[in-house]
Amino acid sequence: MSKAIENTKEFVRVASTDDLPPEKAMAVRVGNRSVALFNHNGRFYATDNQCPHMGYPLIRGRTRNGVLQCDWHGWSYAMDGGGCFTGGCDDLDTFAVRVENGSVYVQVAGVSSKRTDSHYLLLKEALLSRDNWILSKAIAIMLAQGVSEEETFDHLIEHLGKHIASDHGANGAFLLNQLLNGIAVSRRLEKEDRLIPLMIAAKAASGRAGDRIRPQPLPGDLDWERLASWTRMFSRDRMWEGIEKCLITARNCGSNDSKIIPLLYDCVLEPSFLMFSQNVVHIGDLAELIDTFGWELCGPMVCNLGAKVAGRNRGTPQGDTRDSIEFLNEIQPLIEKFSNEPSSLAKRYDESMLAECLFSGDLKATFNGVTHAFEQGAHVSQLVDTMVMLAGDRMARTPASFSPGWFNISNEMQLSSSIRRVLKYGTYQNAINATYFAAWHFYQNRWLNLQPSDLLRIDDGAPSQQENSTEACKEIVEHIESIRTAEVAGQVRAYLRSDFDPNELLTELALTILKHDTGTDLLGTLRTVLDEYGQCSSHPARNKLLIGIARFATDVRQRNDNDRATRTARRFARRETADDMF
Repeated sequence: MSKAIENTKEFVRVASTDDLPPEKAMAVRVGNRSVALFNHNGRFYATDNQCPHMGYPLIRGRTRNGVLQCDWHGWSYAMDGGGCFTGGCDDLDTFAVRVENGSVYVQVAGVSSKRTDSHYLLLKEALLSRDNWILSKAIAIMLAQGVSEEETFDHLIEHLGKHIASDHGANGAFLLNQLLNGIAVSRRLEKEDRLIPLMIAAKAASGRAGDRIRPQPLPGDLDWERLASWTRMFSRDRMWEGIEKCLITARNCGSNDSKIIPLLYDCVLEPSFLMFSQNVVHIGDLAELIDTFGWELCGPMVCNLGAKVAGRNRGTPQGDTRDSIEFLNEIQPLIEKFSNEPSSLAKRYDESMLAECLFSGDLKATFNGVTHAFEQGAHVSQLVDTMVMLAGDRMARTPASFSPGWFNISNEMQLSSSIRRVLKYGTYQNAINATYFAAWHFYQNRWLNLQPSDLLRIDDGAPSQQENSTEACKEIVEHIESIRTAEVAGQVRAYLRSDFDPNELLTELALTILKHDTGTDLLGTLRTVLDEYGQCSSHPARNKLLIGIARFATDVRQRNDNDRATRTARRFARRETADDMF
């Protein structure tokens, strides 16, 4: 029930005393606020009607002995002052009440919201609780109150650094990757659409932030050459604590910050790291972190996490992995020969030849294909274009009904794309080594058994039957949400043949992916497609990226691993091989 409002200079008349019998509540609107009015224990109280926890109307709550309890999740508040007994930092806004001549007046104007004063405490609580709802609420409130996104990011990064240092080894790098992907994707969206990727980023940063004795630099007069030599030695010996000490000391000496990322690339691109090719992505994440947020904020995390990644336990390689490492060791002189960056892109680079080698299923042919491309004078960036497009092509064409290996293909794409950061932050020789690492991933995924199509061929066919791009996007989204994997590729192709704006479709795909629970799983792929669609603007195969991620997003929504397992078992019982699916 709501009542007409009459204004005085300081207080607003909201009701008569007869409107609110004892132990009853009612809602009134004052300006843009819904105010809960209570007649409890012979006294009138006024509070914000929105529960600070999840927004449930508090007039539906229970009042006892001056305590208001929300009916949804049970959070309790003191009706005098609004102190929260449950959540710790989300106090309830309360307002002064005056009763005169049978009328109830409430003072709302000029009252500072407790949320304004406590949003940082709320974010801190959310990061410790790891609760998606509280994380979303904390970020939404901060953004609504004008707290800059950059300031919010600073809090996330500082917390993540402490969390990784006290609770995680090298695998903490996956948390940083998720945080950076969430930030990067959010920046590609309109402000009102950024909350989900920012929540995913915050979830990655969340967790216990325990105490840790801050490592101190080594004593003595130590130069960069000595510290770099020790870092490489400790990396080979799998002693991350020694690496962290060296990196902290190098920073303390001054003028060495710019040398740290190339040194870490040198370590993780040793052939012995082949089984952990994802480290190329992780060092790139550290480089991006520094480039975006600076050494002052990120230095402790870079030294700690970089050391854990470069000094991780790599185990003993077996079988073809051991053969691959030996082969890479043998061709190091060739890699050094190619390390002088070409002055221009190769005009006769044989992209089809490289594709055939990468999908040959033969280890030496795979590595020799990369070597031959460099012998032709190809630039690393050209090979990256090819590898990214090949991963997109596989994603666009792989059968969805037979363990399609989406995440294997996604790793191919993300690793290939990350070589661009090696070019930016490391050395050209680092980038060449990273190209061989990416090629090895294609070889490892040979079980996918899908031969490449001609990347230079343009898809033909009929355009969309929809009148405009908005309707065509809507149709594609409906196919994704209704899990029509077999049809969505054709819808995307028809959209692109109609000369509709591909960026509009890419945005709609991003929003559709993010709002579903699989958005967290697809975030890295989404970020890569967003980046590479613009990066490869002149490549004839770039539309395969849109087709591929649309199919990926559609099929993953099923989460039907059990059904796939049983279908595979039935085919096995019929003595059918996986080849019958391709």
